[in-house]
Amino acid sequence: MTDEQKIELARRLFEEGWSGDSPESPLPFLTDDVVMRDIVTHVDAMRGHRGIVDFFGPGAGNLKVMPEQYYLNERGLALTWMAYLHIVNDHHGAENRGKWLCGEGMSLLEFRGDKVCLEIDYWHGPQGMCDDWRSHFDARSAMSPGERGAISGA
Repeated sequence: MTDEQKIELARRLFEEGWSGDSPESPLPFLTDDVVMRDIVTHVDAMRGHRGIVDFFGPGAGNLKVMPEQYYLNERGLALTWMAYLHIVNDHHGAENRGKWLCGEGMSLLEFRGDKVCLEIDYWHGPQGMCDDWRSHFDARSAMSPGERGAISGA
């Protein structure tokens, strides 16, 4: 894969896959035997399509993970992203139902053929809350990398 193809696949995995409306949305971008884990919050790796669907299925349609910056090397790429989790119940207070938890993260991706075979995430959890994920992300996108680096998710 060329560097441009790696970036495009990563973008689509996050914008269409992890941000998709179906538990199966990420599967077209992943090898059948994909391994995925978050080294901060999950001890055990998710393995294969079934592991991905079982873990992410309950949140499908309520998650947006939008890429911000890409860093390439010979083995794959790393990317920073902003995650948004839709608050659909009163767990964070009735007044926050309909808002979005938000926070920054980073992933390392490795490829086999034209798919992702390994994803290692670095996600420490939500760092803030916003009313509208798209408006929040667009405001972040208008910032310079230095300005984004001076804030923490909120």
